[in-house]
Amino acid sequence: MKICLASYFEEHGLEERFLEVFDLEKIDGKVFVDCDMDDFNRLFSDMPYGDKKRLFNIKTSILKEESLNGPIFENASIGYKSLEDNENTNIDHAGQSVGDQTHNETKFTEIFRNFDTLAKATDAYRKHAVFRTSSLFISNLIEPLHCFRHRADHDPSSLKWIAEDTVRFACACFSDRTNGTIHFGISENLNKDGDLEGKVVGLQINQTKLLEIFYEEIRQSFYKDQLSIVLQCLRPPQFVRVNSRGSTDQEETQLFVVEVDVVPSYSLTGHDTFYLREKNEKHENVPRIYKFDKNIPKVLFDDDLKNYMAAKSKIINNRRDKELSPLPPTSYEDLRDRFLNFYTAGCDTLTNDVYPILFLSPLDSAMSEDFVSENFEFLLNLKPTAIFDFHSSLKKKCLYYFVDVELERVVQIHTTDTFDRNSDENIDNPEKLDSMLEQIISSDELKPWIFCNGYEPLMKPPLNRLDWKKKRSEGFKEVTRYLQQELPNERALVIFLILSKNYDIMLEVAEEVILRFQNQWIAMAENETLIENWRDELLRRDSVDKKTLNERCIVGLPWKHVNNIVKEVSSSFSMISKCQLPTSTGAFCYLKDKTKNELCDLEILGINECENNDISQDSQRLEKHRQHVEELFYQGGQVSWWNFYFENDHVLTRSQQERIHKSVEKLLDPKQRNDDRRVPYFRLFHQPGAGGTTTARHTLWHLRDKYRCAVVRKITDQTCGQIERLRCFEESNNPKPLIILIDNGDEEKIDDLQARLENIARTSGKNDSGSIYCLLFLCVRRANLPVSTESGQVQLKHELSKKELEWLKRKYQSLDDKYLKRESRVNPKLLISFNILKENFDTKYIERTVKEFIDGIESKKEKCLIKYLSLINSFDTDFQPVPLSSFDPLMEEKKFTISFSSGSVTGQLKGSSKGKKNWENTLSQSSKVLLNLNARVLSGGQALSIVSKLFAKAILDYILEKENISIGNAMIECLRHPMLKKTNESTKLLKKIVQDILKKREFTADHKKELLSPIILEIMKQEGNDKAAEVLETGYATTKDPMLAQQIARFYIHVTNWEKAEQYAKDAVNSKPDNSFLWDTYGQIYKKRLAERYKECLANDERPTDCEMNDFVQIAMKGIEKFSVVQTKSENSYSGRENDAGYFGEVRLIVQLLDLLNLWYPKEDKTELHAYLVNTANPAPFKVFSEECRVFLQNLHARSEKTMQIIEDKLAQIKNEREGKVSTMMHPYQELVQMRENLDNYLGEQTGEIPEYQSPEATASYIRRRVKRIGGRSSSSILDLRSSKDGDKKLEEMSSILLRNIESDFPIVNDYVTLITVTIVRNMKSKTFSEKDFKNLVEWSKIGYEMTVRLRDDERPQLEAFMYFVMIHWPTESKKKYNLCPVEKIDEAIRIWKRAFYKLHSKQKHDAYSFRQRVTTYYFLGKENSREIVYYKDLECKQTNLEGEAIWRSKPVKDKLQLLRGTLLDDGWEIMYTVVSKNGNKSNIKIRNSYPSSRSMWLKRVDFYLGFSWYGPRAYIQTDSDTSEIDEQTMNQLENMEHTDVSEVRPAISEKQNKAVWQKVATHNAYSQALRKIDLQLQEISGLKEKSKCTQKEKELISKESRLKDERGDLIKKRCDFVDRT
Repeated sequence: MKICLASYFEEHGLEERFLEVFDLEKIDGKVFVDCDMDDFNRLFSDMPYGDKKRLFNIKTSILKEESLNGPIFENASIGYKSLEDNENTNIDHAGQSVGDQTHNETKFTEIFRNFDTLAKATDAYRKHAVFRTSSLFISNLIEPLHCFRHRADHDPSSLKWIAEDTVRFACACFSDRTNGTIHFGISENLNKDGDLEGKVVGLQINQTKLLEIFYEEIRQSFYKDQLSIVLQCLRPPQFVRVNSRGSTDQEETQLFVVEVDVVPSYSLTGHDTFYLREKNEKHENVPRIYKFDKNIPKVLFDDDLKNYMAAKSKIINNRRDKELSPLPPTSYEDLRDRFLNFYTAGCDTLTNDVYPILFLSPLDSAMSEDFVSENFEFLLNLKPTAIFDFHSSLKKKCLYYFVDVELERVVQIHTTDTFDRNSDENIDNPEKLDSMLEQIISSDELKPWIFCNGYEPLMKPPLNRLDWKKKRSEGFKEVTRYLQQELPNERALVIFLILSKNYDIMLEVAEEVILRFQNQWIAMAENETLIENWRDELLRRDSVDKKTLNERCIVGLPWKHVNNIVKEVSSSFSMISKCQLPTSTGAFCYLKDKTKNELCDLEILGINECENNDISQDSQRLEKHRQHVEELFYQGGQVSWWNFYFENDHVLTRSQQERIHKSVEKLLDPKQRNDDRRVPYFRLFHQPGAGGTTTARHTLWHLRDKYRCAVVRKITDQTCGQIERLRCFEESNNPKPLIILIDNGDEEKIDDLQARLENIARTSGKNDSGSIYCLLFLCVRRANLPVSTESGQVQLKHELSKKELEWLKRKYQSLDDKYLKRESRVNPKLLISFNILKENFDTKYIERTVKEFIDGIESKKEKCLIKYLSLINSFDTDFQPVPLSSFDPLMEEKKFTISFSSGSVTGQLKGSSKGKKNWENTLSQSSKVLLNLNARVLSGGQALSIVSKLFAKAILDYILEKENISIGNAMIECLRHPMLKKTNESTKLLKKIVQDILKKREFTADHKKELLSPIILEIMKQEGNDKAAEVLETGYATTKDPMLAQQIARFYIHVTNWEKAEQYAKDAVNSKPDNSFLWDTYGQIYKKRLAERYKECLANDERPTDCEMNDFVQIAMKGIEKFSVVQTKSENSYSGRENDAGYFGEVRLIVQLLDLLNLWYPKEDKTELHAYLVNTANPAPFKVFSEECRVFLQNLHARSEKTMQIIEDKLAQIKNEREGKVSTMMHPYQELVQMRENLDNYLGEQTGEIPEYQSPEATASYIRRRVKRIGGRSSSSILDLRSSKDGDKKLEEMSSILLRNIESDFPIVNDYVTLITVTIVRNMKSKTFSEKDFKNLVEWSKIGYEMTVRLRDDERPQLEAFMYFVMIHWPTESKKKYNLCPVEKIDEAIRIWKRAFYKLHSKQKHDAYSFRQRVTTYYFLGKENSREIVYYKDLECKQTNLEGEAIWRSKPVKDKLQLLRGTLLDDGWEIMYTVVSKNGNKSNIKIRNSYPSSRSMWLKRVDFYLGFSWYGPRAYIQTDSDTSEIDEQTMNQLENMEHTDVSEVRPAISEKQNKAVWQKVATHNAYSQALRKIDLQLQEISGLKEKSKCTQKEKELISKESRLKDERGDLIKKRCDFVDRT
């Protein structure tokens, strides 16, 4: 080393003789790097202080140079490579990573343990941290002098040096009468400024052994007469743990700093002189006096000793005076108030809208698990928007473990990698990150818990600062950027919780967070020791000024107190027991809190709801809470379970309640089921403000003992699975049904949820055929209640019964009495919502009250707020509360600040602070009465609404009248306000509500949707179409919502502005190109264009020109192109129900074009038109069409046939699951019938006389067109002929002409299928099948099947061919005389049949598609020796009855169907059926079960009825649970059901009513005939009027002229309405 250091000594002018010390003392590089100033003092006792300091600087410069350029002394001495080698980690002498050494100013600064106090378990120093202090010299005697001691070669077994140094230090303290602390395990260094500082290194210490040596050394060193004083002044050694940076867990070998405090109190030491006994050169004990030289104890000799003795009295007196002088006053403050000033704006309850964001440092390793569980429940009670955790472990001593395991709360776990756009999980899927960011603030239940520096379960270790900046900072910046952008401006509250000194990384991010959330942060610590370095570093980095820092650091508030404060202001209660649920056995079970929290989409109602809170055990708190929830409820807040808990006092029991209970119970009773629905609906229709939500929840409250009940908070992808978990929790194989309340939910989402639940109910195997899976209780808000209600529906109107009004009056009197007696602070006159009910929705009361309170508002800002909010609430069909913070841009001038004192428990007054008091806390009394301030949006933020929708409309009308402004202008003003230009989450929610107002349509009383939204209809009515268009376009310019663009397109369709309609429809599909519904609107433009021109021609009695007709064909081509896109997008989409509008739209458009062609064609006889359309001729009048138009027109027949076949298949083969669904158009099956009639009028053959001049192929085509014309278009249409007046005649004609086709050289599969259907229908009236006919069926079905199997891949198979082949060839005893195919052939046909079905209905194949629909079953196997083919309607039931229990116990089933026996296989889905051939050979066929049977039936023999669905054979198991026949009442219900169509959903009006209304105008031909009949009568009357004399009969005819003209006008109008209706 002396060779290596020689050049440095020469350069700095140090004497070379000192180099010899390195050899003598064997100092190599490893020892040298650990030398501090204390070591240099010992080694170079005669070296001047300045040279020692220069030597120290040499060492420092070498360390720095090596960190940049690598080892310098590589060849210096034995084992020496780098001065860094003395550390086994990458931490340097100041506790930093090597990569951080260029920033030595960022070293962690420690704070001394409080002087003269015992070391607490939480006290710890961080390894390599530094102590910067001015107390290295004697100051005022009371302030302790600090002395650092450390030995690099410390041997844990040799502790005497500690004791020796201590007694010398203590003796010096006695001599100088100064307090002092000597620290062992802290090395003394020079910093870059040459100042002394201590570095925490730590020592391995055997504490017991040290104490023995320590006290023995005291006894040996001090004289006996002073020993008692010494022991009183010399405090016991304190052992302070040393923790490594980045870890809160104890190391394998714990290091300590040993500290000894010395307090030479005057009362003990008096004027004594204290000596140490030490050995001299002769090893004799001699007395020595030590005194400090700076902070180093020095023995006094000669003159120094004389000088001390002379000054001793002065020193002692000085000590006495210091002890007697009063201490400076300590400033205390109310830390609770200080915290609340930031959190609640100084209020005792949380009334302001605040979004806390928590930053958690790692816990101190000394914190016990009990300490955590007792102090940190507030973490989630704060309802934080996000939690950033800088701990990486999930061991017991971490806050996440406490939240997850002990509190059983559920959070979203993320790491910073989740939000790093360049991370492995996001680099290939950028949309995933955007979705993840949206999720972190979208839920009030699942809070995001973000691990910022590693996550142990994913093997992500904690990193040092440099590596963290490189690898993890980007994800952190992204998520904080998003929070800053999305949270309302100045409403965030970032809370840094300083829980230990291990906050390096959190300190790194604090600067950026404080910058992003200026004046929206605080830091909290239990004591100054933890936060001192935090503050110093923020100041040093200029992250914040000192005044702000002092204001926003809350020091000294214990975490337990924080816990209590948050619980108080948030009104959160502690649960004293778990949520209790009923079970199917009649017992109860307890839902784990963890499970309940995981089911976050559901608000689960327990049997012991409200009783399991700690407040229910305290009568005083309970009474206070009773008044509080009563006040909130009567002021317009949503009813809570507490209101029902205080049942007789708060909630009015509605007169309809009993009827609702009975209806719900009936739907839940399996004995009363007569259909196959497992997830039925109950609908409670209510007018806004009529108490629907309260009544619905009241129903659940009364049924919670019997059924598991829950309210859906929001419908997500997880909701279905959560309902399943709740249903099956600790349940048996057949759980009781749930009651799931959905309050004013989104119609499409409810459909989706119901479809998913139905799918689970049918595939889970958890229930048998008789059980209900769950009941969806729909609380539906409607301005226009339905004209009539069906079973499973109840209405609540703005009308109360006499009994209800009497209850309200009594309640009002009770409230008024309490107010007058000062037992309540609420004046009942101000409870607007309650008083509206009390006054029975009286409009005069509402108007009078509105005027009183609106006139009482003076602030223009508040008036504007009320105006916009009443506008929004009045026309929002869902009456959604609006995020309070979205109005900040409107109300921001109302913000002001309040000042308060600040400081810490033990510190001095720091200054003043400013807490923001938001505008919602400063509203006038009148505004507060009109507003409901207690609502919440789903993400948890505070929301606003007018107390009632009725009130909102009255307020709006009054304000608009006062300001002389229209609704349209008010809406435009609102849409253009800056509050809608913000981009945060609150504004997004406001925009969504505004979008709903502009586009969401109300239902009419007959279940149809209005043309446009209520506000647009109102503006059109009051202000005209132009103003309505301006509002819509302004809304779109503000929101850019593609669904609003769709509504604008619909509006322009309505006002026939085709150019604008196309513009907005194009904008919509460009924004959402995969949305089939938007494409449908695009296609409707072209259909409506044709319809409008058609109506004009009818109204004006004119025909289109040739040029116009060419244009019409071009328009139709564009429309069909768009409808084709609808079909493709719908078939390829798995995100919602199938959208068949593309198929219907295409056929409607074709019919509309054909109607225009009919008007255009000049001849009365339309034979040539028909010939042209079926491509059998090209008459002269059609030469006007271009080649493109000709090809298109002559392809219409083939195109319409293909599309109609798809529609026929969908309606016949798949059950319509939309039970109870209202529709905006006529029933699909009715429309199918009318489309058939329209197409067949133009494209079908009107006569059965087959032309002889045609070719055989043309003749076969003619026959097919003729068959379709007379009702043979599909199996369902042929089956409908059974009830037709001339059905038998049509069936006979079909049979005769189809026989010609199959005997020709040009038969197709459809010929055989249709002929088989006709033959089956003709035999249905007889008890047995004609043997000849059945023999034909055997052969025809075989040929039809074989032809189908040979079809090309691009040809559409007919499933009837498979169904008839399997059904007719199904082996029975009575069929053995026929030439049936072998069983193996049938089994093969079933497999091919299945593939063909999936080809036509591909979505049915995918289990993940929640809208998979059930397949219809048309035929059943009848009893032998009778008609073995039974049509399902002959069982006197609907398709929806087939999977219910009742039908299989009915008399028609038992009389007509054959009961088979097979074995249920071990999945519950298939039955093995054994067939015996003529020769006695056995074969097995697997038959699909209609539903998964319960586990108890698996591998057992079962009896079943055999049906033939469009998917294959289907078994309907006959259970043994009840073999008795169905009761007479239920049988009558089945017999009385209307069988309107195969889809079995009741249309809005009956079929008979529909025919009566529309039959004269359903086709252009029918309309023309009716019109011609009226015109002939009018012509006759016109002639009679010219006669001079008329008979009495002629006069009577003339008197009918006016009525006939009205009839003519009405007929034209009905035809136009019919065109619009479809």
